Amino acid sequence: MAQERASLGWEIPAMGGAQVIIDPDEHTIKELVNESPASTIHVMAGARWTRLGNRALFHCMAAGARMGIMSESPDPRGLLSIGRRIRYALERCRYGYAYRFVLAMGEIGISWFRRCGYPNERIFPFAYITDSPPPAELSKPVNGETVLYVGQLIPRKGLDILLHAFAAMADNIVRLQLQGDGSEQNRLTQIAKRLGIQSRVEWLGSGRPSDVRKHMCAARLIVLPSRHDGWGAVVNESLMAGTPVVCSSACGAAELIRYPWLGSVFQKGSADDLTRVLRHWVELGPRTPAERERVRAWSDCISGPAVAKYFEAILDHVYDDGPRPTAPWRMPLKEGGL
Repeated sequence: MAQERASLGWEIPAMGGAQVIIDPDEHTIKELVNESPASTIHVMAGARWTRLGNRALFHCMAAGARMGIMSESPDPRGLLSIGRRIRYALERCRYGYAYRFVLAMGEIGISWFRRCGYPNERIFPFAYITDSPPPAELSKPVNGETVLYVGQLIPRKGLDILLHAFAAMADNIVRLQLQGDGSEQNRLTQIAKRLGIQSRVEWLGSGRPSDVRKHMCAARLIVLPSRHDGWGAVVNESLMAGTPVVCSSACGAAELIRYPWLGSVFQKGSADDLTRVLRHWVELGPRTPAERERVRAWSDCISGPAVAKYFEAILDHVYDDGPRPTAPWRMPLKEGGL
């Protein structure tokens, strides 16, 4: 577990019957590929840009193995984005013919891989998945007096945008809680003081997963104001807790906000648009238990079992001519349901 993840309260998950091999050497990689049955499907994630990924890709290509990739969009901002686009386009030219499927994170990821030249029929919307909170935590009372951010305090997360938007709502009684730590802590504290909102901002620091879930269940709203986020797992966690989410259009997880009662998506980088959205949710008042249960019940479609079933259906479509599946979070609501 990387230290930055551990500082946010991440824990090493129980892997069940899965065999986990960390940082295998060249011999082990080759052995794993060559001794795998011909029906094995290899999924290359972001590690394909590392020594491990490069060697795994080399041996899979040499063995003619079945494979695809799972990836979010890289950061599309700034001049460096040109180099990233070239890098991904070169990957498509060199290896793309061997990638039978691309599991792209959110609409941002889908658009990125289309622009890199991958054909639509090989691109499938995909999502990161988180654990559901324990039922006992969902039953706790909600005061609905806070807006909550959970994550790193770094420039990419756009917390200065959130503070300016919150300052424009000086007439409301809702408090802002920021859970996490990072290099921006001091600068953000100074911004809050300059804007005159320091008394309405609570800095929670890092917390245990149970503490984070407690604050999520108690919040009126979760906000993720990122300038760029390949996904944003806090969106999953919030919806599974029954709490609506506001996130920027630069978050891959904006893909999940498909109905107005799940939350809102604001224009990335715009404090004015974020203010507008926050005012809307504050004026709505705290969500009732029934409204929160509606959000939580919908989130079953982004549970591990639901997405595993979808992944199996993708493989059935790619390799056995099954029907092309629809991502469970993109399925239309059943009449009379939710």
